[in-house]
Amino acid sequence: MQLGSQAADQRNAALWSGRASPSDIAAGLALGKAVAPVFSARAATDGMRTAGGTTAQWKAMEAAAAARGEVPWTSMESPPRPPMLPLFGQVRAWMMTPTEVVNERPGPPPSTSSAQMQQELAEVKDVSVHLTREQMAIAYKWSDGASTYTPPGHWNFIAQSYVNGARWSEVRAARAFALLNMALHDAAVGCWNTKYAYYNPRPSQLDPSIKTVLGLPNFPSYTSGHSTFSAAAATVLSYLFPSGAASFKSDMEEAAISRLYGAIHYRADIEIGKEHGDRIGGYTVRFARQDGAN
Repeated sequence: MQLGSQAADQRNAALWSGRASPSDIAAGLALGKAVAPVFSARAATDGMRTAGGTTAQWKAMEAAAAARGEVPWTSMESPPRPPMLPLFGQVRAWMMTPTEVVNERPGPPPSTSSAQMQQELAEVKDVSVHLTREQMAIAYKWSDGASTYTPPGHWNFIAQSYVNGARWSEVRAARAFALLNMALHDAAVGCWNTKYAYYNPRPSQLDPSIKTVLGLPNFPSYTSGHSTFSAAAATVLSYLFPSGAASFKSDMEEAAISRLYGAIHYRADIEIGKEHGDRIGGYTVRFARQDGAN
């Protein structure tokens, strides 16, 4: 069903049930049509249209990693494909200025020539060889790859049950989902800014004997997007629903470790990603505390 048809159904439901008069609906429709262009204009100039970058730009990122003495990420696709959205880290965030996005960027990952990297690579290999059925189930549960609702959608699904259970008005529900999704967007910007700053290779690039359980994302490893998204979401949802904080933390930890179980991320990607996501989520929580809703 088309969105326009669904919107018409919603308006008719309000009218036929007696919840709203024709003038109420007309006024609401006019207000909605006035608000929408504000966001369309923002989206048109937020940097998304150029987030794919150019061949010269991603080659420069690769060269910079090599110049630092690191093994740069390369596409493991056959044939190799361009990296996914290498300039997404420059897309406009909701709660963070461009300077804050850069300032919040984690420090570099373990060097590809370091003993720590060898230890973390060995851990990925060991997990992939000795993966338990429970670990495999967790990896698939949180796979959230292409053609799924992805990690942000997964966290919206989690939030939905809490919003429903709270029996909030549509106004409070809209605010909750707005806060959550602004944090998720900012987590994406922050994570992608980090990924392409360091251009870190995936475990199976450094050790081709590693067999991944999940599809291998076509972008650099450090940090883990799942970890960053999940920590930002858990931080915001714990503010909105304090009684669910332990559950949100448990889901966050499971989502994050699922990427090690899938053999597509190192331990550092996961741990640093969680810390980064928590800081990013904190920007939204600080905004929410003074937005006038409390």
